[in-house]
Amino acid sequence: MTLTKPIRAAFLLLLTTLLGAYAYALPNDSQQRSEIVADHNVFDFKSRTTTFFGNVVFTQGSLKIEADKLVYYGKFESENPENTDRIIATGAPAHFQQIPKIGMPPVKAVANTLEYAVKDETLFLIDNAALDQDGSSLSGNRIEYDVKQAVVKASGRNTTTGTDGRVRMVIPPKKLQEQDK
Repeated sequence: MTLTKPIRAAFLLLLTTLLGAYAYALPNDSQQRSEIVADHNVFDFKSRTTTFFGNVVFTQGSLKIEADKLVYYGKFESENPENTDRIIATGAPAHFQQIPKIGMPPVKAVANTLEYAVKDETLFLIDNAALDQDGSSLSGNRIEYDVKQAVVKASGRNTTTGTDGRVRMVIPPKKLQEQDK
């Protein structure tokens, strides 16, 4: 399949906007302490999980996750966040946001399930997923972002029901005009 020059330019612009946001998240975010507030929590010593319920808000630097339920896998130490294996947040929907660079608007994402594999640096947006930055957006049933490889994959297929859906990308006119210049 060959893309025309304007479509190829628009596609590259959107990917640059979305990927650049994650690849250049504020450099000290991962070094900041983690804080989680919720209505209730349960710590399971054997499984090394902490589950937070009700109005959950997870913050670390400019990173913010809001969910109905959040499961934190690994040893929870707010001053030593690298002991975390993964974080799974669920909601109707769960919300994610992070400021990519100083002075830029935040990247915002929503999905019924947000899963972040800390060691692999991969964010999975599952079930009714959408990603937005500065008016450019990508939506589908599943979006996977590999931070290390700077690769975004989106799918409209619902793996639970087996039904096929569509992926949608929106690029505002101002972004296309900036690309033309």
